[in-house]
Amino acid sequence: MTITVGVLALQGAFYEHIQLLKKAADQAPPSEWQFIEVRTPQELSTCDGLVLPGGESTTMSLVAARSNLLEPLRDFVK
Repeated sequence: MTITVGVLALQGAFYEHIQLLKKAADQAPPSEWQFIEVRTPQELSTCDGLVLPGGESTTMSLVAARSNLLEPLRDFVK
């Protein structure tokens, strides 16, 4: 079974987050891990978990709204 963890890639250091997650997964018990950048509702729908890098929340919500990702993010959190 593959576990897909997305990193919200709207702003901030999302690349660094993915690299650190990959490094951590190498230390974990054997599992199939996949880490992806999330910019669209379709990418979000493939995720089992989501990392939200730090950033200015107002900017993130504006970019998410323009990307049609705000409502899917709210649904994902529920």
